[in-house]
Amino acid sequence: MLFTRPMVEAFGDWLEREQIHHALVHARPDLAGRLVLDEERPLLRIPLTDGTTVLVAKTDAEPGAGWMLGVPHPHSPTLHETGTLGELVRRVLEVLDVRSPRAAAARAVP
Repeated sequence: MLFTRPMVEAFGDWLEREQIHHALVHARPDLAGRLVLDEERPLLRIPLTDGTTVLVAKTDAEPGAGWMLGVPHPHSPTLHETGTLGELVRRVLEVLDVRSPRAAAARAVP
């Protein structure tokens, strides 16, 4: 079976999402049971303790499209574009640390 270009690109999106998932769990093992992988599209949900959800999603189906980070806030939710998967993972971890300062402090103590 030969794969069409759209099939290859879609598969690449899923692989990138898996890379993001594994990088987040590697950095923060406590996330292993909290991350929700969407079954239909390259999207990752991270439920927060306040009932909101951080979203990590592919911005477009076009080749070369990036990933975005959606951060909930009651008055001004924000979207962050990132240039690399490493930058995306770093930004997600920063958001999680800001949302849970106690968890961040616990990890900082040797």
